[in-house]
Amino acid sequence: MRTRSNSLLALSVLRSTAGVVSWVSPAHSWRAFGLGRMSQAGSAGVATRLFGVRDLALGMALHHPSAEVRTAAVEAGIAIDALDVVASVLGRRAGAPATSLIGVAGGAALFVALGVKIIADSN
Repeated sequence: MRTRSNSLLALSVLRSTAGVVSWVSPAHSWRAFGLGRMSQAGSAGVATRLFGVRDLALGMALHHPSAEVRTAAVEAGIAIDALDVVASVLGRRAGAPATSLIGVAGGAALFVALGVKIIADSN
């Protein structure tokens, strides 16, 4: 990853924003991601904050001065977000609201697409 691109900046801003919102206000992030109301604020809040700090760390890593670190962060994000899409589908099958596929899987798919574009543009 030789240069910093608009896609890299967009991915960093989107991922970091999702992370901060999820960590600061799990209940608001649930609604924003189409998951509905949090039924168990304690347990769900912890899990949401774990997700949030992960996304914030990945988003911030995209600003690292080392191109190798930025590339590793993009590649890790692609793998994580692909698994998030799978988790969303499994969640929907287990009864999660249909809107969760748009909010969670759609967002994760966008992050995968941005990551793939970043990797492709850097070669």
